[in-house]
Amino acid sequence: MSQLQDMGRQVIANNEKAADTIYQRKPGGPEMIAPVMKLLVTFTELLVQSGKADAEHMQQMQQWQNDFTRLAEANQQQDYILVADILHHDLNREIEEWIKK
Repeated sequence: MSQLQDMGRQVIANNEKAADTIYQRKPGGPEMIAPVMKLLVTFTELLVQSGKADAEHMQQMQQWQNDFTRLAEANQQQDYILVADILHHDLNREIEEWIKK
């Protein structure tokens, strides 16, 4: 479980950094999205390996998948403010829920 928690904290920190860069319209914001998405995939794999992606957490996993899909769509449409909002407001909150003991 601590590996999941460590990865979750790392993902949250990276999400915050990417969202802040995008919100502040600093150079490099859009370029930060692909590595952030890769970390989100790795975190999802850890969720599965840890057994958290079970029937008991089905609704939580569906929300996670829906928000990840929204993130990918917003990125494809180059709506970077929406990307930042999804990272900051939705996915980070969900990660915090996932890594609670």
